[in-house]
Amino acid sequence: MVRDLVDTMRSLERCVGLAAPQIGEPVRVAVVDVSSHPAAQAHNGLLVLINPVVTAARGQELGREGCQSLPGITADVTRSRRLTLLSELQEIWSAGFEARAVQHELDHLDGVLILDRVASVAAIHVRDPLKQPLPHR
Repeated sequence: MVRDLVDTMRSLERCVGLAAPQIGEPVRVAVVDVSSHPAAQAHNGLLVLINPVVTAARGQELGREGCQSLPGITADVTRSRRLTLLSELQEIWSAGFEARAVQHELDHLDGVLILDRVASVAAIHVRDPLKQPLPHR
């Protein structure tokens, strides 16, 4: 299943994370890899998160997020700037864009979407259809 998550994530344009529930698996597993994204100033490479638990979070930052589950929109979401989390494989310290991506995937494990995190309807933005990636076949 982890290989399926990684392969699916890497096959989707601009995708930096994917959670098992997004591919129909009802388990607490997610993958994140922001290493090739221009917004990632620091990263841990490929993260495999199995039963992850946030043990510390610091700072708050509002940022725009997209989601494979909601391809036609982006949303302004407040997230912690820095995280420490414990996964069955390791303890992870994450900051910046990577911390945002990790929190986004952890939300999927709890059935939460970016629409559940917006402060108002004004925080939801329709993506320009001319800039949408073509569906993968």
